[in-house]
Amino acid sequence: MRIAYLDCVGGISGDMFVGALLDAGWSEEAFRRSVAWLGDEIAGLEIETRRHATLRGRGILVQSAHAHHGHSGEHHHATEHHHRGLKEVMARVGEAGLEPGVHQKVAGVFRRLAEAEGHAHGAPPDEVHFHEVGAVDAMVDVVAACQGLADLEVDRLYVSTVPVGKGIIRAAHGQIPLPAPATAYLLQDAEVRWAGDGERTTPTGAALVTTLGIQASPPPMKVAAVGVGAGSHSFPDVPNIARLFVGDALGGAPAVSGDCPGWGWGPGPETSPKWGAVVELSTQIDDASAEELAVWADRLREAGALDVFYLPITMKKGRPGTLLLVVVRASEERHLTELMLEETSTLGVRRTPQWRREAARRMEEVDTPYGRVPVKLAFKAGRWVGKPESAACRTLSEASGVAYRDVWRAALVAIDGLTHPAD
Repeated sequence: MRIAYLDCVGGISGDMFVGALLDAGWSEEAFRRSVAWLGDEIAGLEIETRRHATLRGRGILVQSAHAHHGHSGEHHHATEHHHRGLKEVMARVGEAGLEPGVHQKVAGVFRRLAEAEGHAHGAPPDEVHFHEVGAVDAMVDVVAACQGLADLEVDRLYVSTVPVGKGIIRAAHGQIPLPAPATAYLLQDAEVRWAGDGERTTPTGAALVTTLGIQASPPPMKVAAVGVGAGSHSFPDVPNIARLFVGDALGGAPAVSGDCPGWGWGPGPETSPKWGAVVELSTQIDDASAEELAVWADRLREAGALDVFYLPITMKKGRPGTLLLVVVRASEERHLTELMLEETSTLGVRRTPQWRREAARRMEEVDTPYGRVPVKLAFKAGRWVGKPESAACRTLSEASGVAYRDVWRAALVAIDGLTHPAD
């Protein structure tokens, strides 16, 4: 298996990522061919050799035909006047003629960028007007990064701890704190290292490493090439470089740290199942009524628990008791552990880290004769399948005076049309 390890020494941005690929052996001809579809939207495209202290690396400089010179938040980008929404960006990328696998990775990166920008500015992803992250230079970075990994035949990308900087910078939205709000959102559940002043990791860089890679120590490998990407700014505390080690994994299927499965990782279609880190919190209770248990379960679910359930157990002296099991995302563990200690009668909570394989899912709404019903869809056996939200069906049933089962069946018919294989 061909693998790569990205060591983010000083940080990571889109141009550093592409520079590392070029330095690791991706040809300049292939790079320029991968973005030739942008045509005269690119006023200039240079591959630069950059130096930080005594170290060298490569980076790219993109000049958009729509841009004027100025700082934008990315290490190498100019400020854009020609803004695009997510649909416009993906429509433009659709003209690139990318292979399906590469196109899916590009779409995944831009979707995460849109979600991050939307979260930062309080707008749905489809309504975000891209600035630094959606202009011509970002399309070059994202498409080139995905195509470069494919051309170097990298099956799996591992990523180091990501450095983030401190301070305030000026961007298209005005002055923003570092790490930039979009970057901070993208790095949720990631391991970061707080570095010195200045932007060390950009939104595009964060989107690339968190979408295309997994943050874990790589398995033993035979290194075939090492590429060094370099940013355009120097920092006093550390060289602003990222090193990409490319080679073959040794000893069969690689295992990763933290008891994480060694299979099923790597970029893939948006419909592919994904691994997620979860924690099972558990405690034994022998002094609670059924009513108390029900209240605690509701509060834990409302606070963000993924699953809450009880099992009957026998405790000391033969007394009946209850085992409370709460499954939470790793990012919510502390909050929900404290809630269990505060809300329940337990004196202690145990934790078991786990990996959960999750089917691709999404929420939609369907029209029925009785009103609109939210439905939960999951991708299984090559198609989307789903079921209506029970609470919504009950509300419409009570409002319209028809039987609950009639609303439910009408919603199922609507779902069948929504999830037909031709969809």
